[in-house]
Amino acid sequence: MPPETDDSTDPSSLVADVLTGSEVDTDRVPTLLGFLDVGDRQVRLGSAAALCVVADEHPDIVGYLAGRLADRADGETGLAAALALDYLAALDPDTVADELEGDDARPTYGVERSAPTREGQSNRDIGRTRLAGTGSDYGPRQVYTDDGEENGDSDAGGGGGEDSDSDAGRTIGQRPPANDAEWFSLVTYESRFDDFTILSPRDRGRYGDSYRTLGMADDEEYAVSLRLLRSDAASSFVEALRSQLRTWTSVSDAENVVSVYDWNTAPLPWLAAEYADETLAERSRFPPPEAAWQAEQLASALATLHERGVVHAGIDAQAVAYYGNVLTEDDRQPPMLDSVGLLHVYRQYADPSNFLDPRYAAPEYYERRFGRIDHATDIYQLGAVCYRLFTGRPPYTGSFAAVRDAVIDGPPPTPSDVADVPTAVDDIVGKAMATQKLRRYETAAHVAQELRALREPQENDAK
Repeated sequence: MPPETDDSTDPSSLVADVLTGSEVDTDRVPTLLGFLDVGDRQVRLGSAAALCVVADEHPDIVGYLAGRLADRADGETGLAAALALDYLAALDPDTVADELEGDDARPTYGVERSAPTREGQSNRDIGRTRLAGTGSDYGPRQVYTDDGEENGDSDAGGGGGEDSDSDAGRTIGQRPPANDAEWFSLVTYESRFDDFTILSPRDRGRYGDSYRTLGMADDEEYAVSLRLLRSDAASSFVEALRSQLRTWTSVSDAENVVSVYDWNTAPLPWLAAEYADETLAERSRFPPPEAAWQAEQLASALATLHERGVVHAGIDAQAVAYYGNVLTEDDRQPPMLDSVGLLHVYRQYADPSNFLDPRYAAPEYYERRFGRIDHATDIYQLGAVCYRLFTGRPPYTGSFAAVRDAVIDGPPPTPSDVADVPTAVDDIVGKAMATQKLRRYETAAHVAQELRALREPQENDAK
């Protein structure tokens, strides 16, 4: 099939004009479609992203684009077209399904007719660094109910437990029908980085697949965790994720918070964050003075988030990250809060136990009568992480039902029952993990103050 363009058109200039322009005309569609057939992979990927921008601006051409993309998706150069087709399927599943069903020879790419249709969108920024996506309303699914039936009697660790080998969160979305090389080329094209070098195989995590990479930007090297996030067909999911990624980025300059270098939501969500080698779930118990210092660092970071109006919502042992790049095992590694606020988005579309270890979850995650997910929820989960730091184990064990009942009906766990710790640790953990919100610390800064008061005498005694 010959390219639908003329030889005088410069591909890079036209693609850049569409991706950065404030107005996008449909008369450029034939040319962009033609670029999908050229030999230069960067041109094909750029054209695919530009077509996504045009579709956002002009939803009425989604059906036409779906047909043209499907014609190209099974050829030698079809991976870029397949990526753009996936994006259209997320924007308007019914229209794309209708178009693809009209030709039995065309692949359906997993489009489900029952998926919600796309409604109006605003603030189009697809293809630009950091700001991208569409938005509409779609009713979220409540997964933690008063009777707890939807979660069943699964293992308390769930998909997000410390020692779980399950493929957490795979109920949301699937990987695009493209290989890693194509994805990295697309991300490189869209991101502020000039290039990425993959340093290790893919690691499947809670929110998506991550890769340890070396990112180059303006001749500087960055240790980057490149994450391909799980997605949902609902346009409201993309809008909510876009908002939360923007929020995380706005606070990633805070000390002890994982930094976000760049992100986008088109054609599927990804983010580039500073690389961390391990999590608290992979570490052993800390001596009490070190545990107090670690807990104080996390409490201070959480206080900064709250001062800026940000609720993390998903703090547990896997959400506490460490660089891991130390010369000796005795070197002090500061903890960092990871995945800031992502649970706000994902828990509305999938079982939250895939993204938050239930052994660290506050009572309000189990029953609505305990209130909303807010700053007090973070304080509870900070207390649960403190328990892990001082004892080397989660605050609860057993089946999901057993953990749920203990969280709702029982007193907070006592660290000194399982480890040799100062009695003050029991008081701090007990108050932070109080069942009723009004009995918890008012602020994370108060938790940091008490941890500091606990730590300093211990460190002085050790000298």
